[in-house]
Amino acid sequence: ESALNANNIPVSVYENLINQIHKNLPTLHRFLKLKARMLGVDQLHYYDLYTPLVESVEFKFNVEDGQKLLLDVFKPLGEEYVTTVKKSFDERWIDYIPTTGKRSGAYSSGAAYDYHPFILMNWTDDYESVSTLAHELGHTMHSYFSNKHQPFVNAQYSIFVAEIASTINENLLNNYMIDNVKTDEEKLYLLGSYLDLLRTTIFRQTSFAEFEWEIHNKIENGEPLTGEDISTIYYDLVKKYYGHDSGACIVDDYIAYEWAYIPHFIHYTYYVYQYSTSLIYATAFAEKIVKDGKPAVDKFYNILNGGSSEYPIDLIRKAGLDPLSSEAFDLTMAK
Repeated sequence: ESALNANNIPVSVYENLINQIHKNLPTLHRFLKLKARMLGVDQLHYYDLYTPLVESVEFKFNVEDGQKLLLDVFKPLGEEYVTTVKKSFDERWIDYIPTTGKRSGAYSSGAAYDYHPFILMNWTDDYESVSTLAHELGHTMHSYFSNKHQPFVNAQYSIFVAEIASTINENLLNNYMIDNVKTDEEKLYLLGSYLDLLRTTIFRQTSFAEFEWEIHNKIENGEPLTGEDISTIYYDLVKKYYGHDSGACIVDDYIAYEWAYIPHFIHYTYYVYQYSTSLIYATAFAEKIVKDGKPAVDKFYNILNGGSSEYPIDLIRKAGLDPLSSEAFDLTMAK
């Protein structure tokens, strides 16, 4: 309650995530069997998950190519969105080029309320650069529209909705690329990379969230907690998620101690579940936009324009999804 209270997220949202993912574990197990077949192994082990599913393909994009591509990618989000993205290119809101002393990674800041947002990134002429720019532009558009429609005190937004605005762009990029690539190898690479993203972000992060939940439940019930207890809880969860008992993926016993080097458990409290919910909601919104067009886009602007004018759950509801229902999960699993 304490960790989720700042953004008024009901604990039932957390519980619903875990329950819905439990219901959809057969989808993960199906993926694991596919991975075993594609890797050519009789029995998949947990350590095999780090082996790429498909052969890597190199896409080459300079900055101008990436800009042109993304203007096409974002067309489903409507003319105002595309026009604003083009404005960000034309008016140099983005620092692309790696230089000495520049920080690594990528970052969007909309903190200058009465000015436009800025993106700092490091362009390396590859598909990852395009994907990163798509993601950061989601944050930039969120900041731009929230700053435009909200007073200063309500212009900032919570992580719970921030990652929806950025991740929906990655979904649209993936859709566009799969529809427009020229070879089977390119399509396989994109699909394989996307499946691995879904596994690590939806299923793995939810298993982390459930582990954190189980640990705190023991403490709340006044039960003792030793390192071995923690390891047993973690091991049992990983075996359940990855279908150890059904043979979908063998989880070797040393994985019981994997929890000990995941920093999120130490530095954050009830944080990682948002990685899962963001990708699930964003995938569902993308599916609704592709299927329903402008009516779905208009609803989605409740998030883009909303800032913190309402609590995240209420903004998501206004955008067309009920976080306490199964709809977002059903759409994502179908995808």
